[in-house]
Amino acid sequence: MRNVALFLALIAVVTSAESAKCRNQRQVIYTQDQFCPAGFTDITSGTGGAVSTIGKSANVLQLEQRYLASKAAESRQYQAQVAQQQQQDYVAASNLRGQCQSIDSQIRSIEIAMRQPNAWQQMDQLKQSHRTLRDQQYQLGCHR
Repeated sequence: MRNVALFLALIAVVTSAESAKCRNQRQVIYTQDQFCPAGFTDITSGTGGAVSTIGKSANVLQLEQRYLASKAAESRQYQAQVAQQQQQDYVAASNLRGQCQSIDSQIRSIEIAMRQPNAWQQMDQLKQSHRTLRDQQYQLGCHR
């Protein structure tokens, strides 16, 4: 009984439009127009059929709007997160470049000092500092 009432309610909301039943070699299609597309033959009986469409209720429209609004909010939140992550990545890359330039400058000054006449203890200390700075360069990825 409930299904019958629902069916009758749907019929009350139904609007009709002219339609066509069209066939080609392999398939049959129904159009909302009176005419068939190219390559199809009109096999509609009589002067045309009727296509029924059912409009959306106010409740369904409201649910759709809520859904679309939530998706838009999610999209805005995601875009904000992406922008924040990009900013953080930029700052991190900038800091890394600064560290790499500082290490490179220190290495150059040590290499210059190594070309000067030094006592062997000072030369060993310069070599160790040079090695330590080169290790830092590779650990930070400055060589890329």
